[in-house]
Amino acid sequence: MKIERWAELAPLTTFGIPARTAALVTWADAEDLRHVMADESLPRPLKAVGGGSNLLFTGDFEGTVLLREVRPDERFVPGLPVSGGMVLDDFCRQAADAGIRGPENLSGIPGTIGGALVQNAGAYGAEIGEFLAVARVFDLTSGEVMTVNREWMQFSYRHSRLKAEEGRYIIIDALFEFPEDAAPRLDYGNLSRELQGVEPTPLAVRQAVLRVRNSKLPQPAEVGSAGSFFRNPEVAPELLEPDMPRFLLPSGLAKVPAAWLIDRCGFKGVRRGGAMVWPLQPLVICNPEFKATASDVVTLENEIISAVKERFNITLLAEVEHV
Repeated sequence: MKIERWAELAPLTTFGIPARTAALVTWADAEDLRHVMADESLPRPLKAVGGGSNLLFTGDFEGTVLLREVRPDERFVPGLPVSGGMVLDDFCRQAADAGIRGPENLSGIPGTIGGALVQNAGAYGAEIGEFLAVARVFDLTSGEVMTVNREWMQFSYRHSRLKAEEGRYIIIDALFEFPEDAAPRLDYGNLSRELQGVEPTPLAVRQAVLRVRNSKLPQPAEVGSAGSFFRNPEVAPELLEPDMPRFLLPSGLAKVPAAWLIDRCGFKGVRRGGAMVWPLQPLVICNPEFKATASDVVTLENEIISAVKERFNITLLAEVEHV
């Protein structure tokens, strides 16, 4: 376990927004977390961070950031749990290489397994929560390690029980299960077109997902961002306009692409200070030269929300967590 005081947070997030934390603890196991609980010199609150790919620190954090030790050499073995610190895309790649169908549609999403489960990360018709069998979570109120199942996690669109009870539970490891007879999911994005004439093996679908993602989304190492900034809104049918794309849900609501709404409001490429709406995918607010402040991002975010509300009477919600 490593402790730093007033550590810089920009290198720990894909957004690269300047901020500091009063304390930074890099931890590897449950015993490290118990030491954190017992150390009264570490300021509260405690904030768990994995790959930092879905976070916007809007200012200095007066508490303690708990940074999971990332394990880039970890291997996925079917039937065995993986660490919450495993890189999500490594997990997807290794599963696809093994011919296992399920997580290939999540390829290219930055961050770790733990962070993905908190957020119930998803893309191209798949969500990580649907594959969870059980997970071990650390309870920061009791110091206990609990084994929980998918139902306990209460997954929903970009949400889980861990997100609802922010600051209480941390993923230690997780066991996933994948149906052997699962069919490929090609109904989202341009996957069907990308795979035309190609057998949709897990590896082929993964490669198609990566091609589509890379054609639209900035690479975090080159352009700061937190990926999709807004959730796709779920709206009542009466709010739908004739030309508005939609995906009908079992609830009777329709999911509308937030990118389409933002594009219609003319925000592609718009800048506020050092923050910019990505020209190829307006769902992304980015930090192209790594010169943006949190204020720049929030200003642009609020303008987008106001414009979409005024034009379509639809309220966008941020997918990116603000701290």
